[in-house]
Amino acid sequence: MNGDLCAHEELAVGWALHSLEPDEEAVARDHVQTCDTCQRTVQATQEVLAGIGGAVPEEQPPPRLRAKLMEQIEHIPQEVPAAQHTPRHAAPIPLRPQHRRRTGRVLLAAAAALAVLAGAGYLGVRVNQLSNQVTASEARTNDLNKALSLAADPATNRAVLRTSSGKEVAVVLSNPTSAAVLPSNLKPNDSGHVYVVWGASTKAPVPLAVFDVRAGSTDPQLLAWSSDAHKHTTFAVSLEPGRQAPPKPSEVLAGGQVAPA
Repeated sequence: MNGDLCAHEELAVGWALHSLEPDEEAVARDHVQTCDTCQRTVQATQEVLAGIGGAVPEEQPPPRLRAKLMEQIEHIPQEVPAAQHTPRHAAPIPLRPQHRRRTGRVLLAAAAALAVLAGAGYLGVRVNQLSNQVTASEARTNDLNKALSLAADPATNRAVLRTSSGKEVAVVLSNPTSAAVLPSNLKPNDSGHVYVVWGASTKAPVPLAVFDVRAGSTDPQLLAWSSDAHKHTTFAVSLEPGRQAPPKPSEVLAGGQVAPA
């Protein structure tokens, strides 16, 4: 089933909570297998329950709450069979179907309320996590758009940085007001190191900007840039300890000359 709404979502929640009657459980099991909406509902419910289980300390309920619960259970209507045919060790008497369903709905509602109350902190954390993910995604998209604009700018220069063996590891895009580096074969750096872009057109290399390479990412990294940095016709890159560029590179990893983009 496609779409954002499904009439069986309540059953999907009950199925995830294991609170359905056998006939309802059979319907839910068959339906969930073919409904994307209910599959997402089941997964979300299980995630909330897992979070509650790990985040909420186990505590014994107050004695009066237990007594109240037992009192409510005792008042659940039951269907009593004819007395003359009742064996001495009779099997437990089942609830009538309408009472079973009503009881199941009550249990389902109670479980949902408990999930909301106990999982409030967990859900708040999840909302913050999702918000951070959205913010990071928007920032990444913004950086990609800026890099594309930079590459399309006629004033942009392009320098392919290669190792001494000729292996391409990065590309530097530079114009008078902005720049970016596109890593391709640079190893991810940890928080105790930083990559440095050097201007190598002068007698002594000049540190121009720093950037990081994240594991599994080849996204362009925007650089803090200036018109003086753009004047360089040769660039190099090094990996340095700390989080700031040193006066001179410890070891140049790769370098390359500028050509029009």
